[in-house]
Amino acid sequence: MISCTFLFAQEPVGGYENALQKLQSTKINVEQLYTSFNVSKEEFESMEGSPYANETFLKGNIYQGKELATKNVLLRYNALADEIEISKSKESKEYNALIKDPNIYVKIFQDIYVFVPYNGSKEKGGYFNVVTEGNQFDLYKKTTVTYKEPYFAETSYQKDRPAKWENTIIYYLVGKDGSFYELPTKRPKVLDVMNKKKKEVKKYIKEQNIDLDEEQDLSKLVTYFNSIL
Repeated sequence: MISCTFLFAQEPVGGYENALQKLQSTKINVEQLYTSFNVSKEEFESMEGSPYANETFLKGNIYQGKELATKNVLLRYNALADEIEISKSKESKEYNALIKDPNIYVKIFQDIYVFVPYNGSKEKGGYFNVVTEGNQFDLYKKTTVTYKEPYFAETSYQKDRPAKWENTIIYYLVGKDGSFYELPTKRPKVLDVMNKKKKEVKKYIKEQNIDLDEEQDLSKLVTYFNSIL
């Protein structure tokens, strides 16, 4: 698992700007994004929801292992493409994607994103947001976004529905051995995932009135689970 104890290393030889160049892959043009969905810039920006975890680029840091690779970079997470995007300025219409590597992770404001391969494959892997870390289990969040096309009414009884972005969030209990356990929102199934301390967890959920649909409560539950293992 990724440790959140960030080490601010000395500036790399050649500076952070040169280091950043080595961490970038695909070049993205924002105009191509509009074209791919067959919408104008205005339509894209007015759609309900968003493909981004943070709409605007925010300053963040990129780490390799436990060392700081480059700092104060403009970053945002694109959940639709499952990419960390890098921009030179907030006004730029072109930006790059961070290379996908399990040894590279980012901190965008307070959010930490790690890349996890799937069965050893980077192509099938994806980014996860680290919500809580523990001595035996961490809480990860995976956000996926899908594009819902507009619907045009066919009768006077129906209404047009504009295009929108639809978010799906799944939480995972992640073991230090790299094992992933999906955390359902139903209490009995959560207890099955935490069956090592099922009785204690059940009691804690009831006493603390834990809402499994709330991230803050899930984080609290995982912290408690770690404390009794």
